Amino acid sequence: MNLFANMDRGILTTADMKQKKYKILYLIMFLFLLVYCAVCFFPVVWILLSGFKDVKEMYAVPASFLPHKLELSKLVKVWTEMKFYKYYISTFTMALGSVAADVIVCGLAGYSLSRLKPKGTKLILAVLFWIMLMPGTMRTVPLYMIFTDFPHLHFDMSNSFWPIWIMAAANVFDIILFKNFFDGISKALIEAAQVDGAGNLQIFFRIILPLSVPIFMTVSIFAFNGSVGQYFWPYLLISKQNLTVLGVQLFNLKSSPYTMDYQMLALLFSILPQVIVFAIFQKKIIGGVNVGGVKG
Repeated sequence: MNLFANMDRGILTTADMKQKKYKILYLIMFLFLLVYCAVCFFPVVWILLSGFKDVKEMYAVPASFLPHKLELSKLVKVWTEMKFYKYYISTFTMALGSVAADVIVCGLAGYSLSRLKPKGTKLILAVLFWIMLMPGTMRTVPLYMIFTDFPHLHFDMSNSFWPIWIMAAANVFDIILFKNFFDGISKALIEAAQVDGAGNLQIFFRIILPLSVPIFMTVSIFAFNGSVGQYFWPYLLISKQNLTVLGVQLFNLKSSPYTMDYQMLALLFSILPQVIVFAIFQKKIIGGVNVGGVKG
C-alpha cells in the first residue's frame, strides 16, 4: 500500500514523495505536528487525571501522572455539589443568543454589502476594515459606559446578556466572512429569481440561505465556542448569581472551600461543551476554515 498515493492537494504531491529529500521533509513536518498536538493535548489530560487524585496525591513529590485510584463517582459529586447545571443553563442561554445574533445580523449585513450594494458600500467596507485593525482594548471603556448608561436614554443593560448579544451581532470579521461567501454565489440564480418577481428577502431565504449552509454552520460553531468561553464581559457586567456563567464561576473557585481535585474536575466540566461541539462538527469546522474565500 502506497502511503503517498493521491497526494494532490497539499504542498507535497505524489511525484515529490518519490524523492528521498521530500520524504525526509514530510517526516520532519509530521513529527513537528505530532509534538505540537501532544503539547496542546497534555494539559487537558493532566487536568482530567489530576481531578481523580486526592489532595495528598496531587501535591506529592515526585508527582504521579496516573491516579492511584480511579473513582468515576467523583464526577457526579462535583456536578451535584457545585450545581454546575445552573452555570450550564446561563452559559448556554448566553451562547445561543450570541449565535442567533451573530448569524442573523451579520448574515444580513454581509448579504446587503455583497448583493444589495447600497450607496456608500465601499466606504462602509473601509470603515469595517479599520474597525478590525483597532485594538480591542480601545473599545473596552466606551462599550462599558454605553452598556451601563446608554447615551440620552439612560438605561442600564448590566446584569443581562444583552451586551454580549449586541457585541456578537457587531462581529466585523463575520460580516466580511459572509460577504466573501455571498460574492461567490452565481449571479444567474439571483437574476432568475428577480425575473420571476421575487423580492430581496425572498431571494435571501429561498435561494441564498439554502446555498449558504456551510458558512452559517461555520460561523455558528465558532460563535458558540467563543461565547461558552466568555469571561471578561460577563465578569464585568453581570453580578447576579443566577446569571453567572462557567468562565466567571471558575474564577470564583479560587476563593471557594473546594479542594484542588474538585477544582480540576470543574475545569473539565467547563471545557466539555466545546470538546463535544468540536467532536460532532469537526468536519464542518475544518472544511469551513476557507469557506469564505471559495468562489461558487
